[in-house]
Amino acid sequence: MSLGGLSVAVPEGWRTSEVTTFDPCIAEPRTVYLAARWGFPRGTQPRSTCPSEGQAWIALVRDGVPRYVKPERLVVKDGQLLQVTEDITQSQWTYRAFNEEIMATGVFISGDAKGRDQLLKRVTWPAGPAAPASGGLMLPDRITSAVSEDAGPMVTATDAKTLTRIRAALTELRDPVPAGEECTLQLPGAVGIAFDGVTVVLGDATCPQAISTGGGRVRVPAGLGRELLDLIVASDRAAAERATKD
Repeated sequence: MSLGGLSVAVPEGWRTSEVTTFDPCIAEPRTVYLAARWGFPRGTQPRSTCPSEGQAWIALVRDGVPRYVKPERLVVKDGQLLQVTEDITQSQWTYRAFNEEIMATGVFISGDAKGRDQLLKRVTWPAGPAAPASGGLMLPDRITSAVSEDAGPMVTATDAKTLTRIRAALTELRDPVPAGEECTLQLPGAVGIAFDGVTVVLGDATCPQAISTGGGRVRVPAGLGRELLDLIVASDRAAAERATKD
């Protein structure tokens, strides 16, 4: 079965179901769903508990998952970088390609940890962008803004001095990570920065690597992400102070 460029090998003995709207709370066990969208039936509200909680099922949902500047965690599958989100209430995990699409086809998987891993192996993803020949990160030729998240609020840098420093620091990263040596970039330590059409995520000491949605994965000094975020925060505050004086 396939949807939105993704395909899934249906486990033996499982049934398949194509629906317009996928409601995870009424998902039936041992079922593979294809859906146009994710949500709850009209006139109902999200439930605090779901009858399907903890049961094994998988759903491919078109345009069902938003991209985050600062993802909960990032993993590699089939050479594709995946944004992974855990839904504690419904004991399910959500996966989507970490690229510049605002909404993308996503995979919702429910079950215990071992079962989820086995189901994820059945999903085939399109290959992600190739790394630059330089061995570094793919970056925009020109950066006009840098947007990140600092303990909740979004912060933005637009002044040329800050943007030049950030781009220079990222351009210097030239130590590519070989296939098979990728680590999991995850919160709370990872820092995400959105530029013009490209997002870069930098890890902390638990995963000292950086990736670009345009291509490339490199090793980084453990504190670089925080350092660049501090530059953006300072630029954002300076802009706010100037605005109050005008």
